Amino acid sequence: MNELKESPMLYLSGGSKELFHSNFLYWLGMNYRDSFQQLMTKMYCINAPWPEGWTIRREYRHMDLCITYKKETGITRKKKTVSEECAFIIVENKVKSLPDLIQLRRYEKVYEGHDDGCTYAVLSLIKDFPGQKFMNEDTRWQLHHYDELAKFIRECCPDDVILTEHRLYIHDYCQFVENLSKLAEGWIIEEQLSFLSPCENLHELRLNDIYEKVRYAQTAALLAERLKPILDNMDSEEEKVVLGMSNTDVILRRGREDADEILAFYSCPQAKPFGQVFISNGMSHGVGLVEAKIKITEDCCLVIQVQGNHYCHAIERENIFEKTGKLSMLQLMFMNFGFGGLKERLAEADSEICHYKTGFVYRWQKVLPSHTVADIIDAMSTDIIEIMYQRGSV
Repeated sequence: MNELKESPMLYLSGGSKELFHSNFLYWLGMNYRDSFQQLMTKMYCINAPWPEGWTIRREYRHMDLCITYKKETGITRKKKTVSEECAFIIVENKVKSLPDLIQLRRYEKVYEGHDDGCTYAVLSLIKDFPGQKFMNEDTRWQLHHYDELAKFIRECCPDDVILTEHRLYIHDYCQFVENLSKLAEGWIIEEQLSFLSPCENLHELRLNDIYEKVRYAQTAALLAERLKPILDNMDSEEEKVVLGMSNTDVILRRGREDADEILAFYSCPQAKPFGQVFISNGMSHGVGLVEAKIKITEDCCLVIQVQGNHYCHAIERENIFEKTGKLSMLQLMFMNFGFGGLKERLAEADSEICHYKTGFVYRWQKVLPSHTVADIIDAMSTDIIEIMYQRGSV
């Protein structure tokens, strides 16, 4: 921690924002082309020969770092040969956030048809995160980490090829990302600690946002782990617990012409009422959140959401604001905390019915410092199981 505080790289990086790391790799590639090529080849195990005239692009087409080249098409226009831009390497930096499968799939389409042999790679600060298996199973992306990057930079940028005035910058950068990686390895939540327990000094390092994302992601994974053996015993041919995607637009989007395309893109099952529990996590208004959604009718989801110190029961349905007077028995019980909720808080709510836009109504209980991570997991899993066995109450 102290080494990071003393590092000028931390403050120059703006709290280690992704663009800083893209800029550093761009600077390295522009000034030490051979070393950069060697670094990328070793780190990403590139066997193909590098194309002539390759160039580096930053923040190009929303992607962090691209190595591209021009390829002649054989077509002439106004007596000039037409060339097309092709991708050779695409690198996505993930320092302040976690790798996102949906975003990566979207990036795969940017150079679609012009990416034969392209290497897709993610550089992640966090080594162990929920959904990591999808990186290995369902995408074209390689997963690497910043301490690996530091190792290969040291190997491929020895002092005898680096200008004297640049050696200190490269050394400090490598030391910085190594210390950053070491710090992040300790971000493992413990179930018996307070759910609201912060990690000290991270605000000063401007790393509190990524820590919150990791903390809520780990909570989501613990919830899924708790539910799988219970819900998988229920009669169903489908996977009961879906971790990493609870977008209502996906869960409820069934009657539209592009429903199949949406579902295929998100790799989302055809959710049936009381069929699956969709668990996800993220950030909203600078605060972490974890939520579970269950579709109970073709146009309605029940939502259990924890954001900051609020434990929420919510209904998500188009124009739900206009329909609160016509709620079913299950919806009313759920909104009024008639079942479930936090430990020793059954049938109690700390708020009236609140509205968010036109499709989300909720009530909440206050999460106290005495509530542990285990208490949150217990409450969410109990709520979910109760809902799944309430099929006849809709």
